[in-house]
Amino acid sequence: MNIGFDFRMGGTLNAGIGRYAFELLKAMLAIDPHDTFYVFYNESVAPADLDVLDQSLNVELVKVSARHYSIAEQTVFLRVLNNTPVDVMFFPNFNHPIWYKKPFVVTIHDMVHHRISGHKKSRWLWFKAYQMEMEHAARASRAIIAPSEAAKADIAHYFPEAMDKTSVVYEGAFLEEQPEELVEQVKQRFLLTRPYFLFVGTLERKKNIVGLARGFDVLLDKYKLDVDLVYAGKVDAHYPEEKFKALEIKHKDHLVFTGYVDDETLAALYQGAHAYVNASLNEGFGLPGVEAMRFGLPLAVANTSVFNEVYDNAALYFDARNPDDIAEQLRLLAVDRQYYEHKQEMAIARSRFFDWHKAAQKTLDIVRAASGKPIDLPVSATLLADN
Repeated sequence: MNIGFDFRMGGTLNAGIGRYAFELLKAMLAIDPHDTFYVFYNESVAPADLDVLDQSLNVELVKVSARHYSIAEQTVFLRVLNNTPVDVMFFPNFNHPIWYKKPFVVTIHDMVHHRISGHKKSRWLWFKAYQMEMEHAARASRAIIAPSEAAKADIAHYFPEAMDKTSVVYEGAFLEEQPEELVEQVKQRFLLTRPYFLFVGTLERKKNIVGLARGFDVLLDKYKLDVDLVYAGKVDAHYPEEKFKALEIKHKDHLVFTGYVDDETLAALYQGAHAYVNASLNEGFGLPGVEAMRFGLPLAVANTSVFNEVYDNAALYFDARNPDDIAEQLRLLAVDRQYYEHKQEMAIARSRFFDWHKAAQKTLDIVRAASGKPIDLPVSATLLADN
């Protein structure tokens, strides 16, 4: 079978969806040496990431100069897809050419832009393009993948007709432990001389990074703790003011902004952190928290349905709109050693539930079924899939 994979947003240079696409595709290639994968990429993908994919003998790399939300996505990309012998196409996000007629599967990570459409007039056309592509993806796709039951329920709320064709596939964690020397070097690089709480993700409005900073400010003001809050992630180019709003707090000298960091640096930041924190009100999964659990970090996060589903008893939950509640939960992790160690154990145990190879096998099953073609795997592939 010929499977198409949209990798235009994939790779290590793109957070969130980029990481999801890269890890999922690598795992799919590892368990499926028999199907041919046509991997469509653009100039935003790092050459080193393409080198990793090109090591698989069943990969055909296809360059297409068409960024998401562009006219070229609807014209150039469409033409390239129609001229490629793909049986079924997989889009790891809802972005796709709306006139594409062959079978396709999409992942819809969340419905956050339906809930938070943005407040800038300059983003109005972008939002209309988003609506058009999202609605077509929900209607015309053969199957939809959601990263959580909470995300599936959200999709069904806006698109009830998509409920029956939506399947939940949890993501995994992939970062490798780094040498202690690198952990110390990273601390020195970012002047991290105090214990620190860690947030990982793009600094965008939906992440509620300002609310987190205000809760952290209460923690330092009320409980007189000498700790830092590290934001690891690039600034959202459309809402750069969020970072400056966070810096309006009284204890702004205890905020550290790293900008984009590579995987090794990110792993070192996890290893050196005291705990992971996230006050986001709108997520589809929460991959950084899963990564944090893999490194044995307790979590303090917003009390949302998706975080409760994914993190379970590895996290403390707070009202993300209440700075005092945020401060109280962070205080518990900072001062109660016995409770902290208990949450560490819970985090490590919960992290074992998430695995990229499981995600890849489930995704392959969904994609193959969506093609409408008979699935005739060699015996060796079937045994590999079962394991």
